[in-house]
Amino acid sequence: MAIHPGDVTAAGTLALVQSAYRAFAARDIDALFGLLHEDVIWGEAPNPLIPSAGMRFGVEGVMEWLRIGKETETILAFEPVRFLADGDTVVVIGWTTIEARPTGKVYDTDFVHVVTVAGGRIARFQEFFDTWAAAEAFRS
Repeated sequence: MAIHPGDVTAAGTLALVQSAYRAFAARDIDALFGLLHEDVIWGEAPNPLIPSAGMRFGVEGVMEWLRIGKETETILAFEPVRFLADGDTVVVIGWTTIEARPTGKVYDTDFVHVVTVAGGRIARFQEFFDTWAAAEAFRS
């Protein structure tokens, strides 16, 4: 099924995305899933050293991404700092500190998330961060 943005306001899009970040911070996965489009596309840059890297499709794909993250990373800090909304898109700028569980190494990275809303749900999430730092933390 194709996802089409349709008519959305920046304010409505911003509120929806901020709700998703609150749910993630509270570890309220049911609330987070309630905000996702059934055909959501979820991804981060591919890297063979980063277990959660790559694209995921559908709610099942997001569940897999969360499971892998829970098994392989400990989020020590996660701070979205700015939310910039334009129509159906919100750009989130922030930083995070993560421990790679297999090695015990910790890395810090700024991030940019691009979140697209369609039909009142999150239809696409794309994460950009320092993949070199993350890969080095996972490297044995």
